[in-house]
Amino acid sequence: MALDITEEIYREINKQNALMGMRAIPHSDDFTKYITSSLGIEADLVGRAIRVLLNSHRIFSMEIVAEDSARGTPRVEGYVVADINTVRRLKNYFQSELMIEYEKQFQKRYLFHQIVKEIFPIMRSLNNTMIGQLANKAIMLEEFERLLEKNFAEYTDEWKDEHFKRELDSASLPVGHGGSAGRAGKAAGGAPGPAVAKPVSRAIDSKRYEDFVSKSGSYPLQRILKIYGIRFFLQVNLRKYQFSYLKRIVEDGQLNRRSDLLLLREMIQTIKGNIHKDAGMPPHINELYDLDKSVTHRLFFTGRSS
Repeated sequence: MALDITEEIYREINKQNALMGMRAIPHSDDFTKYITSSLGIEADLVGRAIRVLLNSHRIFSMEIVAEDSARGTPRVEGYVVADINTVRRLKNYFQSELMIEYEKQFQKRYLFHQIVKEIFPIMRSLNNTMIGQLANKAIMLEEFERLLEKNFAEYTDEWKDEHFKRELDSASLPVGHGGSAGRAGKAAGGAPGPAVAKPVSRAIDSKRYEDFVSKSGSYPLQRILKIYGIRFFLQVNLRKYQFSYLKRIVEDGQLNRRSDLLLLREMIQTIKGNIHKDAGMPPHINELYDLDKSVTHRLFFTGRSS
């Protein structure tokens, strides 16, 4: 059953999270291979089941390695169950490991937040290195901890169960195991199928969009946001690949509400999960990843004082 597959994937993530050491966060590349082999299903089905778990807030996903086509480096994500005790334990471990690794490489004994401030400007050059992976894990685990504390109502068992059933029903997951499961609608590279993620493209195909375009050239940003709302504003700009523009208004503080930044980051993760299915995306990939880093940076450094 589709339920059985999704629950088995969740149990495996939870089991790995319970481990001590570097293997406590499963990496998407190795994890997908393991699940496809052990359950006899295709990578597409694994991706769609994970998307169900993400959308129902049963797990978190973080970027561990950014895609770098020039070096032939694929994107790697990590998975963590949305449980405060698990997240906090892993955060403490990986922050400690980052401090140890940083001291080993740079001969400086810094605290975690000092290290992040030092390396954030050069994170791109640290991609797919030990210290880069540790930093990504440590930073995002702290962010997940804050999210669980601030939005605790969305991470209760009742909320998760209700949305899990809803997501499972709409995910078009095939019934039963077997090697042919999930073959229909398979995306290139085993990316999650189209039935799960809520596309941002719909906002651009509307009368409201035409009205938005006519006003956005002459109205100040805050008035645009008041008229159309943050979600529509972000949907339109993301669909038009206006990643550099969004990065600029994040960095200059025009977009600074924590809830808005979290919404933007969620939308970015949806786009990144479907990146290979968008023919217009290749020229804008670096801009998208730069935007993602700017949002993460803003969330991290404003979160500690908020």
